[in-house]
Amino acid sequence: MDLETVLRWEGELDNARIRQLLGVKPVWASRLLAELIERLGALIKRPNKRGPIVWASPAPRSSSRQSPDAYLKLVASAPGGADALLPCLHDARIDLTAVQPSVFSAVVQAAKSGAGVKIIYRSMNHPEGLPRVVFPHALVRAPRRWHMRAWCTERRDFRDFVLSRVQTAEAVEASRPPEAAEGRDAGWTRMVDLRLIPHPSLTEAQQNLIAAEMFPGARAKRLRVRRSLAMYVLQDLRVALDVKRDLPPEFQLALASPQDIGDLVPEAKA
Repeated sequence: MDLETVLRWEGELDNARIRQLLGVKPVWASRLLAELIERLGALIKRPNKRGPIVWASPAPRSSSRQSPDAYLKLVASAPGGADALLPCLHDARIDLTAVQPSVFSAVVQAAKSGAGVKIIYRSMNHPEGLPRVVFPHALVRAPRRWHMRAWCTERRDFRDFVLSRVQTAEAVEASRPPEAAEGRDAGWTRMVDLRLIPHPSLTEAQQNLIAAEMFPGARAKRLRVRRSLAMYVLQDLRVALDVKRDLPPEFQLALASPQDIGDLVPEAKA
């Protein structure tokens, strides 16, 4: 457990909080707190021997940009479990994914071993489902749902499959053909640069606000992503591809040079 990260985001730390996070006895909590105090030295202060430690001045900036999400993940995975989360913290994100564990595990095993998977896959063109044999090489947690990147034996090409649309999945004995190797998947191996800017239709003051919020210290942000994932990123961030069509307030970010992404379109789903 990185107690310094907890201190950075919560602003204070004491024996009781360490016990809550780690589920340890008071003596161990005291030792861990003493080690942290010694390591941070003059950066922190403590009103009295039993009080919490706090930063002597605003928490020092990290060398890399941080997000409270990293802190939430750290606390949520602590031995103290759900009880370690502060009552004032709420996560309003809604996860609508409905992936069957049997499907997920079958895909994981296939991706690890290079084996194929026979699936029944439902799509907008075939909502009742059709059988497919695929050779997956990657699973992706996109913003709204899980996907697998796989070679489809029917289409003879790599496709993006939504895991919640896979009804059943079972291993097949066939080995991965050479053309299904991950290195052959150009949409996966090719990287593209997405340069984001505040939407030009915003006022100058509004653009300054968005820049300060989204990319502190800069006027733009470059994201380097896999080509097959680029549209998921742009859609999740609500990035305008056509600044005359995609307007604020729905779109507050824009792609600086849409021509740079060329023929980039959402990767075809099977």
